[in-house]
Amino acid sequence: MLELRELRTGYGGKTALELERLAFPPGMVTGVLGRNGSGKSTLLRTLAGIQPWEGEITVDGISLRALSRRQRARRIAYLPQALPTPELRVETLVAHGRYARLGLSKTLGETDRARIRDALELTELWPLRERPLRTLSGGERQRAFLAMVLAQDGDYLLLDEPGAALDISHREALGALLRRVAASGKGVVVSSHDLPLSFALSDRLILLRQGRLEAEGSPRELVREREALRRSMGALLVPAENPRSRYPYIIGAEE
Repeated sequence: MLELRELRTGYGGKTALELERLAFPPGMVTGVLGRNGSGKSTLLRTLAGIQPWEGEITVDGISLRALSRRQRARRIAYLPQALPTPELRVETLVAHGRYARLGLSKTLGETDRARIRDALELTELWPLRERPLRTLSGGERQRAFLAMVLAQDGDYLLLDEPGAALDISHREALGALLRRVAASGKGVVVSSHDLPLSFALSDRLILLRQGRLEAEGSPRELVREREALRRSMGALLVPAENPRSRYPYIIGAEE
């Protein structure tokens, strides 16, 4: 379990996020929702140990502060919203995800190569493995970075807007992939602006507003938090009437 208690963090002396207690269980997809500036990215950066914080964060009962950077990377894999495009081939980038797992020789072994191939196949990039990253589309590059994080094989995956550059078919494929990752026992935490996709993908949702927790619960529970959704997202969700709808809930009109 990835947990936080009495967490507080910010920038330039100003508090950006203040949360009393939250838990992110293994084997589940937790969606983090909120408008720009609500604290979604700050929360993921803090859980990854990148953003300084006050309070307590534990990984399966172990304080995050007690872990070295390499130990953290073995437990928690983090993908930010945007990364620079290095002059690397796709497969080489994905191999970087294995760095924290390498022994003293820093040489890829059979297990490492198998994880790299699995990640490339899961993200449908195996045929593009020899391509330079700079020759890929934005969506393909995003999937390459996702493959790198999958190859890292952390117990918890923190993904900040991973579907932002993807078309609808690849967003749906991403959702199915993350469901499989969670079913394997890993904890998956995904921030997003996409309400229908988040409600379809997540086992549990966290709704942030101005750096505070506005509401949390299952999609079925949170869809009934109409005022909380209005305040935090400026939108409502309603059950899809068409059984062939891509998502179980769709954005509805204001009453």
